[in-house]
Amino acid sequence: VVSTQSTMEPSAATTGNHALALRVMRLTKPAIIPSWPLQADKDDYCGAELVTHRDKDITVIPNLVTYPYGEVLTVPQNLGSIYLGETFSSFVNVQNDSQQTVRDVVLKTDLQTSSQRMPLSNPTGQAMVSKLVPGDNISEVITHEVKELGGQLLVCTVSYINTSGEKQMFRKYYKFQVLKPLDVRTKFFTTSDEEIFLEAQITNTTPHPLHMQKVVLAPSPLYTVTDLNFLSSGDSIFADSDYISPDDTWQYLYKLTPKMTADEKSNVKGVSSVGKLDIMWLSNFGERGRLQSSQLQRLIQQQGELVVTVQSLPHFIASDEQFQLVLRLRNTTDRKYNLHITLNQINNSGLIWVGDIKKVVGEVFPCSHLDVQLDILPIKSGVWDVGEITIENVLTNKRFSYPSIGQILVGLK
Repeated sequence: VVSTQSTMEPSAATTGNHALALRVMRLTKPAIIPSWPLQADKDDYCGAELVTHRDKDITVIPNLVTYPYGEVLTVPQNLGSIYLGETFSSFVNVQNDSQQTVRDVVLKTDLQTSSQRMPLSNPTGQAMVSKLVPGDNISEVITHEVKELGGQLLVCTVSYINTSGEKQMFRKYYKFQVLKPLDVRTKFFTTSDEEIFLEAQITNTTPHPLHMQKVVLAPSPLYTVTDLNFLSSGDSIFADSDYISPDDTWQYLYKLTPKMTADEKSNVKGVSSVGKLDIMWLSNFGERGRLQSSQLQRLIQQQGELVVTVQSLPHFIASDEQFQLVLRLRNTTDRKYNLHITLNQINNSGLIWVGDIKKVVGEVFPCSHLDVQLDILPIKSGVWDVGEITIENVLTNKRFSYPSIGQILVGLK
């Protein structure tokens, strides 16, 4: 698709009459003219004339008269919208409109943002041509990947030496706004068995659909990531369409696995860097856009002194079929624990403990763990809570109560 030019009007300029004229035009893709043909039946009053008029409409596709878009392109008449992550391209032209030949013409362009000023062309300010005769011109195309929101200023500076040997200079400013194409919101979820999930909600804030090429989570060195946005067959959960419509929101889900062991995690406090979201898309006529989020951070929840996690528990078991529950008791303190466990029977439960209801676990050293195996017999069908248990540190007489360890479905044989 051929790029088109829309003239940018300067927001400010230095005063004075100069031999050279500066013009700046943004390079953009054209737009498709929508078609709104008037539908009529030939047997209606004036129907034949209306159908004839419709068939002569150049915006209507033959044999597709009801399709809302035609085959005709239109050139943008204004600067249009500039979105974060897109590439801003402009055509800058300097022409000698006078009757004199000028020398050592310098064209320099800079971009001023709210935080910095960066050169886009000719950073050293060297002369582009030694002389420019009347009617001649010089031009260049500048490109820049937009990485900041808000108002930005394109500064174009032209200098030259006139026939009197005097150095002349003028400057023009072109102001434009950079808009946000996507609204990205993130949430962290931590399950009871310490699995970490990241949900990313992405909303299209542009007035046109976007083709989402890639949405990935680049993890930090502390984590590995599992992308849950694809089926086992490899197909996307968003079916065959990768186009997100204006104001639509898509949800992406990722599972994070810490590379640290459970004992190492117990010593980590504060905020942990998870990674960055890398988003790539295509807009109208294939203009590429890319956004990368800042480092996503997760507040690490402070764990208790004694952390109990389930290592083995079946999801389904037949009635009267004994099974084993394996618990991991982790000491997160810097003190040694000597633990005893008491198994409490829940009233009207379909599960009963097998063996002694009081057991000696033994010593658990600082920042280490110990696995405990418990036997359970299901006696009634249904969904039942597994518990309750009480663990006591006999060195300090401190007790830890866990009313429910998990759930299990008991069925008939």
